[in-house]
Amino acid sequence: MRRILTLAALASAKTHLRLRRPRRHISVRGGGAALQPCREFCAPPTVSGGALADCRWWQSPRERARALSLAILLVQNSALTLTMRYSRTRVIEHRYHASEAVCLSELTKLFISLGLAARAEPEGESFWQRLKGAAEGAYADPTSYVLIVPATLYAVQNNLQYVAASNLEPAVFQLLYQMKLLTTAFFSVALLNRKLAPMQWGGVALLALGLAVVATSARDPTRLVEKHAVNIAVGSSAVLAACCTSGFSSVYFERVVKGAREKKIGEIAPKKTTQKPISVWARNAQMATFSTFIALFGCLCKDGRVIRERGALAGFTPIVWSVVALQATGGLCAAAVIAYADNLLKGFATGGSMLLSTFISWLWLGFEITPGFALGASMVLGSMWVYACAETN
Repeated sequence: MRRILTLAALASAKTHLRLRRPRRHISVRGGGAALQPCREFCAPPTVSGGALADCRWWQSPRERARALSLAILLVQNSALTLTMRYSRTRVIEHRYHASEAVCLSELTKLFISLGLAARAEPEGESFWQRLKGAAEGAYADPTSYVLIVPATLYAVQNNLQYVAASNLEPAVFQLLYQMKLLTTAFFSVALLNRKLAPMQWGGVALLALGLAVVATSARDPTRLVEKHAVNIAVGSSAVLAACCTSGFSSVYFERVVKGAREKKIGEIAPKKTTQKPISVWARNAQMATFSTFIALFGCLCKDGRVIRERGALAGFTPIVWSVVALQATGGLCAAAVIAYADNLLKGFATGGSMLLSTFISWLWLGFEITPGFALGASMVLGSMWVYACAETN
């Protein structure tokens, strides 16, 4: 009897310890018998796509960075559209030169990128030593010359945005500028050898159509042509050229950052070396260096005589400086999105910024939400859902 009681006590203690042990959730992959433990104290398993999900998506630092970069890019694009349009259309004695603003934004982007690259250096040294190491690593990279192409296109694109914002109404400008989604999709397939499912192409087409409905529902297009018959052609040509340069340069930069090798573009894919990997911020600093010199050269060629007569930074107000800051941070947000997501998701974030801009206009500028806007907004949200579902599958 004593032996039976002892065995019963041991069994009870073992059961108690088993109940107190933290549960380990498992995931079943491909219907096989491979069981992979998750972290302790993980959230309860959820069923998604016929398999058990290990943890919630926000427990991954990369997914959090991806969502945060997309959200910041959405807000930045909306603020840049509104402030740029206001700075170019308000009546003042001397309007600032767009070439100067582009040059300053690229210079600001260069300094910020070098600072972020220095933070990625190993700790234990002073900030200036880490900054020196980041600069040496970035500018000693023999493959940095491949960024001359996107740097030139980014500088041209920024100048074209100012031309388009000066000659087009905001609704028409935002409508035409969303065509960069189609150019980005085309260059993603051509340069990155990325395969898009028919559902993803449907999401891209639905987004473009929804943005067209939103933009055209804001104003009467007939009245726009009568009011700006002289400048419509100039603005439309500028924004269409900006869409082409934006699509190619962003995909080109994504290929350099991610080191894709599905399809070669000349010698864009660097050979294997013992050099440590270049961070996305160092790559951004390399490209900002090239684009700063290119923008400065364009500024001197285009507006050098007027700048010598009126002086540098003539017409710069706090609104203009905010445009410069927003344009500089936009390049950094785009680089972060390329590092954590892709260019098509970046396009969907900028498409959502159009809805945010319209909402701000309705809230403070007296814009009236029409049935056409509601329909277009629904189409935009639906396209985002379609693309997300296609990417998950």
